[in-house]
Amino acid sequence: MQYSPELCEKDIEENHRHFDERVSLYRGKGLDFVKSRDFILQKAHPLEGSMLEIGSGTGYTALALAKAGHKFASVDNDKEALNITALNLSHADVLSNVKLYVMDGACMTFESASFKNIICVNLFHHIDKVNKMLSEIDRVLCANGKVVLADFNRTGMKIVDAVHEKEGRMHKNSEVKKEDVYSYFSGLGYEIRAYEDNCHWLLVGIKKIER
Repeated sequence: MQYSPELCEKDIEENHRHFDERVSLYRGKGLDFVKSRDFILQKAHPLEGSMLEIGSGTGYTALALAKAGHKFASVDNDKEALNITALNLSHADVLSNVKLYVMDGACMTFESASFKNIICVNLFHHIDKVNKMLSEIDRVLCANGKVVLADFNRTGMKIVDAVHEKEGRMHKNSEVKKEDVYSYFSGLGYEIRAYEDNCHWLLVGIKKIER
């Protein structure tokens, strides 16, 4: 189901202040969300054709993609997260670049081979049955399409866990590793390049075999 947010200027400004505070908080601890997205997009270049982001979250990746001029679909099963993403996109005046959907990334309603590019950042550590989602990614990606898959490495996860603990919250970590994701797509015949920055691992793969 496509998500159509109802936004007001007050909410947009209040959300942006909170967003800036979070970015600054994490940057001060060594996790720079802006630089990490720049790193991911640089290594993923070029991104051409139809595009799907799985796991909108609070919009860090969607914001980077939209600011770079990409038009794409973004899915999340959490309406509150989609609303925050919409607020962030609206503040940057790029909401029109993105179609938001309330949808589970492990069970999507898109037709097979619908997208040329699929991006998924900082979601895998939230997923218990990751193979179901990886199968869906493969299903909706067209032949010769590109996957851009990233998540926190040990350093990044330590920073995120520390912030959540200080705030009295628990941060879910299903312990999905880069090797698990790499092994899955490599086994399907994808050509994969692996990278790492200070706080993230990154895999960029091309679906070379049409099944």
